[in-house]
Amino acid sequence: MPAILIIRPENRFAADAAACRAAGWTPVPFAPFRIVPLPKALSHLPQAAAHADALFWSSPTAAETAAPHLSGSLKTTVPNIAVGAQTAAALQRTGFTNIHHSETGSDSEAAFSLPVWHTLPQHARVLIVRGTGGRAWLGGQLAARGFTVEYAEIYLREPQELDWTRFQAAAPEAAWAASSEAVRAIFARCPPPLRQKLKSLLYFARHARIAETLSQSGAQRVRTADGIGSALNAFSPDGETQNV
Repeated sequence: MPAILIIRPENRFAADAAACRAAGWTPVPFAPFRIVPLPKALSHLPQAAAHADALFWSSPTAAETAAPHLSGSLKTTVPNIAVGAQTAAALQRTGFTNIHHSETGSDSEAAFSLPVWHTLPQHARVLIVRGTGGRAWLGGQLAARGFTVEYAEIYLREPQELDWTRFQAAAPEAAWAASSEAVRAIFARCPPPLRQKLKSLLYFARHARIAETLSQSGAQRVRTADGIGSALNAFSPDGETQNV
C-alpha cells in the first residue's frame, strides 16, 4: 500500500490511521511536536469555566485534555461552542452537552457566524480553551462585539525530533496536514537532501490557510479536505490544487 505521512500530534494519529488503512494507504506518524498538558492551567480551569457564560473549544485536543478536570454542571450548563465538527464530536464523547458547531466550516470564522452568540447576554464572559499561542482572530471579534474574553491555555506543543530515516524508508507519496504550525516545523527542519522529495508529495490540508502555508513552503501539489478518509476515498491523480 502507498504510504502517507500524518503530520499531526500523535494523540490524533489513531483515527487518521484507521481512515488511511481503510482507504488502502499505510499511515506513517510524523509529528513535529507532542502535546503536553499544563497542570497549573488545568487546575484553574474549573473556576474559570464556572464563571463563563460560554466556552469556546479550539480543537479536539483541548476538549480531551480538559474533560478529566471538569465534571457535572461545568460540562452542561453553558453553551459549548466548537471550532468544527471534529471538536464537537470530541466534546460529545467526553460528556459535554449543549454543543454548537458550524455544519459548513471548521475554523474560527465559521464558528463566529453561529447564531448561538446572539443568545448570550450583553457583556457575556467567553472562555476560549486552547493550547498556548492560538489564533487571536476570534477573541478580537468577540471583544469588538462587547464580550469579555478570557483564555484557558491548557496545553503546549513541545517540539520533538523527527526521524528522517523513517521518512526515507517509508517513501511516502502523500501527506495529511492539519495545522500550519506543523507544516512550518516540518519544512524548517527538513534536511537539504530531502527537501525536493518533501515538496513533491501530494498534500491534503484540513483548511485553506494550511494549504496556503504548504504552497508558501514549496509544496507543489496541495488539496484541501475536511477529513483524510474522505479525501483518500475520493482521490484521483489528475489535478493539482482542488477541494475534496
